Amino acid sequence: MIDIHSHILPGVDDGVKTEDDAVEFARMAENDGVKRIVATPHCKEGFYFNDRPAVLREVKKLRARLDAEGLRIRVEPGAEVHICPDLVQRVADGRAPTLMDNGRTLLLELSLSQYPVELENLVFELKLAGLEIVFAHPERIRYFQDDIRRYEAVIRQGALGQITSGSVLGVFGDDVADLSEELMTKGLVHVLASDAHNLRGRPPVLSEAVEVSADWVGEARAIAMVSEAPHALLAGRSPELPPVDSPRSRGGGIFSRFFGRD
Repeated sequence: MIDIHSHILPGVDDGVKTEDDAVEFARMAENDGVKRIVATPHCKEGFYFNDRPAVLREVKKLRARLDAEGLRIRVEPGAEVHICPDLVQRVADGRAPTLMDNGRTLLLELSLSQYPVELENLVFELKLAGLEIVFAHPERIRYFQDDIRRYEAVIRQGALGQITSGSVLGVFGDDVADLSEELMTKGLVHVLASDAHNLRGRPPVLSEAVEVSADWVGEARAIAMVSEAPHALLAGRSPELPPVDSPRSRGGGIFSRFFGRD
């Protein structure tokens, strides 16, 4: 599996605090079946200054530590970039890091409660600049919860959505879980990621959420959302997902068949 949204870099935002915790974070993800995990610290003017050089430097340091610990999981560079009017220029000059440092795929964070009135115009500008836009956790954004048509509008423009494993599992409440199911069954989200911040409350695990997602959209699409889709995004391409399928019968077996683990 590939996890494109995590806060694994120690001491740079509200995620992992120490390098030792980052090692255990990586170990937990690896034990869950994650082969590659993207470090996506918050990048927000006035709060977290995680520009491209800083992220690349911290990823290099963490990779060296994980290698020394004998872990095989690969940490990749990225960021969760907060929305702002000059995003195109920020990507160009390195202030807004892209996933895998590919210059094309942007994990975009919106305000959870205040609707950006120029959102559709910004999406248009970003797409015109050749960027793949992935909205982080749309299921947790209040104005999308209140009016899903606002979210559908930017998806029609070619934006993509990343749903969070904890949302699928009900960590953020029933309303968020219900919207997660609705977005999935309507084909409005394209990749499943952990958005992990720590080892307990928001851990770096995906497998249980994949199982639940398979009950909603079928095994092929659920698997693709943690494998083929994130792989394409890291390569700077828009993913092609299997269609939403009828829910599978419960009983599991998905990881033993597809990932070689129980």
